[in-house]
Amino acid sequence: MDPEDLIERSEAITKAPWSGYWFVNVGEGPHRNWDDCREYGFISAGQGARYSSALKKLKVGDKVFAYMKGIGYVGYGIVNREAAMVKEFVVDKSDDKKLLDVDLKQPNMKENADNPDLSEWVVGIQWSKTFKREEAKTFAGVFANQNIVCKLRHQSTLDFLKKEFNVKESE
Repeated sequence: MDPEDLIERSEAITKAPWSGYWFVNVGEGPHRNWDDCREYGFISAGQGARYSSALKKLKVGDKVFAYMKGIGYVGYGIVNREAAMVKEFVVDKSDDKKLLDVDLKQPNMKENADNPDLSEWVVGIQWSKTFKREEAKTFAGVFANQNIVCKLRHQSTLDFLKKEFNVKESE
C-alpha cells in the first residue's frame, strides 16, 4: 500500500470527515512551472513513481485546490482529464497540440518523457479561478501538506478557500 494512503487512512480516524475537495501540491522546479499550469490547464508531478502515482487518485469531476509550498493557495478547478504521461497530454486550448509542443516556460518537462516511472504525469484541470504566485492566498494555520495529493479535511482552510476562490456549495 502507498505510504500516503496509510497516512491518509490513519488521519481519517482522528480528523474531520472529508470535504469532497482535494489538496494538490503544485511545486515548481526544474520540471514544472505554475504559469504553465495556469495557461494550459493542468497540474503535474513526476521524476519518480512515488510522486506521479499520487496524481492517479484524481478522477474526472474531482474538485481541487492547488497549493504552492511556502507561498499559499493559487488555484481552484475541476479535473477534466485523468493522469497521463506528459508526452501524451493534449492541451485543451490548442488544435490537438500536445503539451510538449507548446511554448512552455519550463521546457524541462520533456525530460524522461519516454520513461513511465520518471516521466512527468499530467492531470487536466479546468481552472475556475487562479492567482499568480505573488497573490497566493493564505493565513496563519492554513492547511498545507507534503503529499502531492490528499483529501482536504481542515474546515477553517476550506471555509477560507471557498471565500477566496468564490466557490459555491454546488461546485
